Order: sequence, then structure tokens, then C-alpha cells
Amino acid sequence: MSLATLPPRVLRLVGVALVASALVVAAVPADGTARAPPEPACGVCVDGALADAADRHGVAVAIERATLDVHVSDDGSTRWTARLALSDGVEALRNDSLRAAIVDAAAASDGDDRTSRMDGDTLVVEHSRGDAAEREAGAVLFTAFDARDPVLPFVMGGEGTVYPGADALVVHAPEGHVVAGGVGDGTVEGRTVVWRGAEGGDDGIDRDAVPTFVPEDAAAPGVRGVLARLLAGY
Repeated sequence: MSLATLPPRVLRLVGVALVASALVVAAVPADGTARAPPEPACGVCVDGALADAADRHGVAVAIERATLDVHVSDDGSTRWTARLALSDGVEALRNDSLRAAIVDAAAASDGDDRTSRMDGDTLVVEHSRGDAAEREAGAVLFTAFDARDPVLPFVMGGEGTVYPGADALVVHAPEGHVVAGGVGDGTVEGRTVVWRGAEGGDDGIDRDAVPTFVPEDAAAPGVRGVLARLLAGY
């Protein structure tokens, strides 16, 4: 059947589809630059973020090392704890109100319920997230890093990837659980998944990374993890 013999209504639909496809192709460069830029997993840990925020308050701050630990619970809730070892600015940041103002300015991407405190010469910043993990088939899936390209029609670009921001990013399994795959370019170390420094490259952590945790007594944990990710659509 040629196009000339198609009913007018079908021809209109074909025309709309062709135009929409052309718009999508034109709007999304071949190198994928239309998607959102990478975001740090730890905004306050990013080089210069805390120092710049402190400078605006007349305080000099210098960081020797920054780490982020994400503790996942078996109910899917998560607790994010950044620890920044300071070589300068320690005494100034012992002032609660000044510290809160500086941390809020430096950690804008780290959630709204953050708290901070000084632990010796280390600044500790914490916040919780309830949207970073989910349960499926008895497993817990950490989904905060997943940034695969959208599959819905006419959705362009997609979410940006996540990069550590800290010198070390450690995702901890829930109590009584072990790692069961889905770690992408992360490294499994015991019951944790770790990214260090610039691991993940300029494009961030592997877009398909969905670290999965299953009960430590689960049979064939790797298979159980694959099944859970498939059922959850990852």
C-alpha cells in the first residue's frame, strides 16, 4: 500500500510522527549534551564549595579530605553523612549559627533537612532521603545514581549523571544484608560499594548503577539481585 492510498486520518498521524521525530533528533546532539549536567552526590564536599561559602562570610576554610557515607536501611530510607577534615577554619565553624549559614550555602544540592556539627577538627553534615532506595522481591535497591536515558516518546536529554564530589563515596548495605550486584563502576568492599576520587570519569558514576542488597542468608544472592532489578525495571 502506497502513502497515496492511505486514509487522510492515517496520513495526518504519520505526518505528526515524522515531525515529532525530526524535532527530537534536532534537539538532542549526538554526544548527549542535551541531558542535564552531572550533579555531585555530596555538594558540600565539592572542591571549593565550602571555602567559597565561608569566604562570603569572612571566614577562611580549607579541607584536607572529604568523604560521604550513605547508610541504607532495609525499609528503603537512607542517611547521608559527609565528613570534611579541616586544616583551617575549625574554630570559626564551632559557632553554630555561622556554621549553619555556611553549610547551607555550600550544600544547596544536599537536601533540606541537613544538620551539621563539629567532631574535633572534622565538619560533619548529615541529611536523610526517602527517595533514594526501594524494595523489590525482598531486596533493597539503591536507585539514587540511576540516570539512564528516558524511553518515553518525546522526552529529550534525560537526567544528569551523579559524580562523587567527595574523595570517597561509600554506600553501606542495610544491616543483615550483602551486596548483590548492580554496582556499575563501583568497587565492592565487604558490605559496601565504594567510589574513590575521580572514579566514574567526567561523565560521573555509571548511569546504570543500582547497587542491590539482599539478606545475608539469601541463596544465590547474585541471581536474587538480578531478579529484583528486572522486576523493578532496572
